[in-house]
Amino acid sequence: MFESKVKLFDVDTKVTAAVKYGQFVLDNAVMKDSNYYIPTDEHYLEKSVFLHSNPGSGLIMWQTPYARRLYYNPKYNFSKDVNPNARGLWFEAAKSEKKESWIKQGEEATRSKV
Repeated sequence: MFESKVKLFDVDTKVTAAVKYGQFVLDNAVMKDSNYYIPTDEHYLEKSVFLHSNPGSGLIMWQTPYARRLYYNPKYNFSKDVNPNARGLWFEAAKSEKKESWIKQGEEATRSKV
């Protein structure tokens, strides 16, 4: 019996790496664009996304003791002194404006690595 395996240009590895890179680019765009709407005082909430997220995995998290309270309370009277765009549900605000751009960036990044 004769058995042969041929790896054509290691397609699996290249596609997996390309998708991971596309996810990385997408995650970074989501973090940057969402932070545009973050309520800001001392920038701890804004910086927490870079400390607690894992770009490339799809996990994006703002983690401070008050993040949940601010995010899910959009009627809260946010100070607009530091960030005039501050609001609750900052990811949703960014997604409603940038979703198409995010998709395009992720697709272009993935295609660039295949």
